[in-house]
Amino acid sequence: MSAYRLVIRRHGKLLGHFESQTAWAQEALQDVARQLPEDLGYQLETQVSIGERRLLESTPTGIRVLGSEQLFKTVTLGG
Repeated sequence: MSAYRLVIRRHGKLLGHFESQTAWAQEALQDVARQLPEDLGYQLETQVSIGERRLLESTPTGIRVLGSEQLFKTVTLGG
């Protein structure tokens, strides 16, 4: 299942992002986006996860994941 992210700016200032990994994530992003109209100064960027970057530790006892970060690309959602 892909993760989707909606990056939210207002008048060019980054406010934050909304992220969803649910089965209906695209619909969730569209629902949130409808609440943030352009005419009130909101700029929205939709992203989808394309992979993951992991920081690993390798020791004689094995390999451990120390951390991970989702990698996103900008997309256009239909609807």
